[in-house]
Amino acid sequence: MMNSVLIESLTGKDWGLLINGQSKASSDENWDTVFSPATGKPIARVAAATPKDVDEAVQSAKTAFTAWSALPGAEREKIIRKATAHVRTQAEHIGGLMALEQGKPFAQSRGEVTSSCDLMDYYAAEGVRVEGYVNSTEKNNLYSWVTYQPVGVCGLITPWNYPVSLLSWKLGPALATGCTVVVKPTEVTPLSPLAFCQALIEGGIPAGVINVVLGSGAIGAALVEHPTVAKVAMTGSTHTGKKIMAAVASQLKKVSLELGGHCPAIVCADADLDNAAEIIAYKGFRNMGQSCSSVNRVYAHASIHDELIEKICAKAKKMSIGDGVIEGNCDLGPMTTAETLQKVERHVADALSKGAQLHTGGAKPAEEKYQNGHYYTPTVLSKVSTDMLVMYEETFGPVVPVDTFDHIEEAIHKANDSNFGLCAYLFTRDFATTMQVSQALESGTVCVNNGAVNTAYAPYEGWKDSGFGLELSRKAIFEYLKTKHVKVGF
Repeated sequence: MMNSVLIESLTGKDWGLLINGQSKASSDENWDTVFSPATGKPIARVAAATPKDVDEAVQSAKTAFTAWSALPGAEREKIIRKATAHVRTQAEHIGGLMALEQGKPFAQSRGEVTSSCDLMDYYAAEGVRVEGYVNSTEKNNLYSWVTYQPVGVCGLITPWNYPVSLLSWKLGPALATGCTVVVKPTEVTPLSPLAFCQALIEGGIPAGVINVVLGSGAIGAALVEHPTVAKVAMTGSTHTGKKIMAAVASQLKKVSLELGGHCPAIVCADADLDNAAEIIAYKGFRNMGQSCSSVNRVYAHASIHDELIEKICAKAKKMSIGDGVIEGNCDLGPMTTAETLQKVERHVADALSKGAQLHTGGAKPAEEKYQNGHYYTPTVLSKVSTDMLVMYEETFGPVVPVDTFDHIEEAIHKANDSNFGLCAYLFTRDFATTMQVSQALESGTVCVNNGAVNTAYAPYEGWKDSGFGLELSRKAIFEYLKTKHVKVGF
């Protein structure tokens, strides 16, 4: 729970753009207001950038690139680690902002800040370990070697569901390799990523290495299209990702896109149902289901279908819902936007109108304290069919529809019958089934008997409409590097 002093210190402020290490108003002095999803009340104002501000931020990053890229990797590591150590001292402040603007319970928000620092440190170390190689050649007097160099100025566009974590996925490898950045957070949750970047600069990241512009999608477009930006990394919707691809096509920029998902979970007859229910509930409802890796649809073997639903419902009913600021240790806060809540309501209504059975949830909590916020109860549906929105569109809310299968080939077919291919989940005790299904599923990540999708040491990449380009793991470093071959004759 956040104390009243902390809440008071975080609200009612004006926040400027962050350019060349300084906070500044936008060039036209316009402001946007950030609202609480729990109460609907205003939290703060943020400067609304213009294309002129974007250009200033990019030029700041370009200027800083010369010195930052020239530093030895070990020196950059020292600077980054010192900066993240400072950020950790500000975790309550930054986590408080996240709880206020995004709705995530304070304990989870604070944890997101510290885990983001851990990831930054991971990449700081990996930056030191980037290795080139020497080739054998066709002649004795020829020498050949390969090196890697930072791509330059990177535009980082980040979403509202994990506003600091998904920034660190991009910021970590970018800084570690010697790139400089301009960050464009979503206008829904600009405060916590801005505060995170400010704290990094306070901790010692040189001026101009990190810049932050704020505003609407038009500002993101100006950043993407800026000719000095050499690399764009974005997490967001598939629709926005396709627009970015079209925008950069003529400039042939490097692009990483982590886009939408519609993640299936297959539960076999031999599965540990308690474990399956625990993970499905966690992945389906945590952060109010506002995650691209959420369990969006479940395929349960017919023999265990009813029992699994009972267990998932039991988990759902035990989850506490509250104002993530005032009740900081609750399980779930409000949904972040009114539009997302409306989409959930539309998806559930569509399913019920087409014959789905509601087992729990399906509405806003009834108590008076929930009425001004974007709250929704964890929802479980059965008797679902492929023509229901919940079975093919990303709901991005706390809804878990459960279908059945008789044979594993049927389950694989149903799981793969989607335009998305981000994550998939499988629950079985059988090794042969594990091998068969994990290879057959059309997803960049498959978790068997666990829900730990995002780990620093393993790559995270979407298939199909879920995007392309690696995030996480040491391999993501190379998304921010360009390759150089040097061949010398004597």
